[in-house]
Amino acid sequence: MMELSTNLQERLTKVSVSTFGHFLEDGFLDPGIRRLAGSGTVVGPARTVRIDGHDALAMNRAILGLRAGEFLVVSMSGDHRHAPLGAITAAALVARGAVGVVVDGVVTDIADLRSAGLSVYARGTSCLTTKRTKGSSSEFDSTVECGGVDIAPNDLIMASDDGIAGLNPVAAESVLGLVEASDAAEPTLLRRIRAGEPLESLLAKAPTL
Repeated sequence: MMELSTNLQERLTKVSVSTFGHFLEDGFLDPGIRRLAGSGTVVGPARTVRIDGHDALAMNRAILGLRAGEFLVVSMSGDHRHAPLGAITAAALVARGAVGVVVDGVVTDIADLRSAGLSVYARGTSCLTTKRTKGSSSEFDSTVECGGVDIAPNDLIMASDDGIAGLNPVAAESVLGLVEASDAAEPTLLRRIRAGEPLESLLAKAPTL
């Protein structure tokens, strides 16, 4: 798997995640998973965990395995009722240097998450949480399904207010030049539309939505 270079990461943080949706069809997580805390565009390599059987200890183990700059991707094995993330686990993620976390399920302690300084994505909130009992088949650093997308360790996670993309770095870099050009053209196009230029010709040539 290609490592995420510093140059590539810097370029990715300067473009709109949604612009990738003009050029790629796959890799975009279910829009039911939305940002609950954090701001701006966040980019980092994925560290993955699949939690089975309400296993709170699996989340702890995943956090301890994180490296600074990574984005934790949590599959709940279809469980959308038990929250694996709250105030303590969010603080621990910040302490490990995580840039964000996405849970294909729910989270808790939402007020604390919003002040933790971490980008948090989930399907909603719940008072019901995972338990300190070891699940029989939780998995770490393997390919997991999150939001309908298969995410492998070191895949590229790009997240913003619009949603999340999980892509192989090679796939992301293959269209990055087109994304940068589209974003660069957008301010001029918007200015011309707002100035009252004929839409027939402007929209026919528009590089982006």
